[in-house]
Amino acid sequence: MEQLDLFAAAEETPVPATFVARPKSPRPVVVPSAPRLPSVPSRVVAADDDTGALFADSCVELPSVQTLIPSLRRFAPLLVGNPRDTGQRLGEAVADTWHASNWSGYRIDIPVSIVGALALFPVKGHNEDVARIISNCSDWELLQGYREIYGRTWLHRPDLGVRMAPLMRWLTEDGVEEKAYAVRRVTETALRYGILQLTGDPDPSNRSDTDVMSWTITSLRSQGARQGLGEYHTPSEVCDLMAAVTCTEAPEKGARFHEPAGGTGGMFRALAQRLRHLLADPADYEWALNELEPLAAAGAAVNAIVWGLGPNVVIACGDTLAHGDLQEQARRERRGQFEERDEILGRIAVAQAVLEAITLTDRLFGLKAV
Repeated sequence: MEQLDLFAAAEETPVPATFVARPKSPRPVVVPSAPRLPSVPSRVVAADDDTGALFADSCVELPSVQTLIPSLRRFAPLLVGNPRDTGQRLGEAVADTWHASNWSGYRIDIPVSIVGALALFPVKGHNEDVARIISNCSDWELLQGYREIYGRTWLHRPDLGVRMAPLMRWLTEDGVEEKAYAVRRVTETALRYGILQLTGDPDPSNRSDTDVMSWTITSLRSQGARQGLGEYHTPSEVCDLMAAVTCTEAPEKGARFHEPAGGTGGMFRALAQRLRHLLADPADYEWALNELEPLAAAGAAVNAIVWGLGPNVVIACGDTLAHGDLQEQARRERRGQFEERDEILGRIAVAQAVLEAITLTDRLFGLKAV
């Protein structure tokens, strides 16, 4: 099976411009960056049909903490012990914070979206600085920063980005600013309970110790909702045991793993870690997951990136009992999603070129008039 390198590029997604729009520091940390939406990337390279276009590399300076805000709050996270226990505490704390806010109840997609965006935050290895920058954003910057994280995720991985739609919709709704207080409280809770320590390591192996999306979703759902949906995620210890028993040696590259009722991908997390233990790279394999509940499927899409599963991930959402294997349909849609992304980028490039031509023409006629 042909393997592609798009996913590796996606993990180097530049920091959203909103989160770095701060005064420059005399001692910067240099991180990769790219133009802000809706401008087109500075370079689009040809690739296979399944990959489409990639961002070019550029650099911006991530300012030091001392230059951000004169009265800077210290935002130290709680100590992270066992990652799984920490993931559970994180999910429970986020749920408690959300339900205590004015926007509690049925809109659990919003806190799940916040945790997902923080897990996807593209700068890895600078967790303390990132936490302080985010916590000191204005309300508008915070909301815009989350939009940019999901927007750039879609640009790099439209197949997974489309599956994350349940996590993005609230950011485009009317009156989203009214939710800013609750959004900030959930953000601060997630930062304090170690979301960046769990998902902010440059090594995907260290980001795969726990499933923060599962803990967040299950903590937010009521017992009645879980019973109604039949949503009971397999405990991580059971997943680890099953992976160790069923995968005693690394399969050949290109092998396909299929999970027909995958939830947020807990079995895939365990199997990916098992492959790494066997000195294999999860990106060398194909991962096919189906999940009935859209929010859990969106969580699986986030996890596929956080855990470094590679470019060959197909996530379907639907009822396999009613419609059978949905993976073939998901694969067809995947190719179309990359093509649609490339078409949109092409239109943006044309529109930008036209605007530049008009500007140059106006300038030229202005000079002649003088």
